[in-house]
Amino acid sequence: MSAAARLRRLDAESEIVVLEKSGHVSYANCGLPYYVGGVIQNEEALFLQTPESLYKRFRLDVRVGAQVISIDSQTQTVSYDHLGEVHQLAYDKLILSPGAAPIRPNIPGIERSLSLRNIEDVEAMESAVS
Repeated sequence: MSAAARLRRLDAESEIVVLEKSGHVSYANCGLPYYVGGVIQNEEALFLQTPESLYKRFRLDVRVGAQVISIDSQTQTVSYDHLGEVHQLAYDKLILSPGAAPIRPNIPGIERSLSLRNIEDVEAMESAVS
């Protein structure tokens, strides 16, 4: 999101589309442990921006739940899955920001471990303890 917001500040006219695999675009990462630990009571307090607020503020077209499945640099198109339906999106310029995933070493008991990097991890933890 920071790359898209920066691009908007540099270019007020271009169409900017962000494809986000998760269901959330801007949240307080550092607050995740406090939410899990009960210090922050309301999950909504973690959210900084929504697709709607990013559109109002920066005119960014943010599509959550959109997993990129292929990029064709010859035709300058991206194929992505959104709710089980495949879509194509043409681009002039493309920024890749694939994110990261924690390394899960092959050690005994690893199947009982949970990582905490995003809202989906928080929801998995809540589900595991309820």
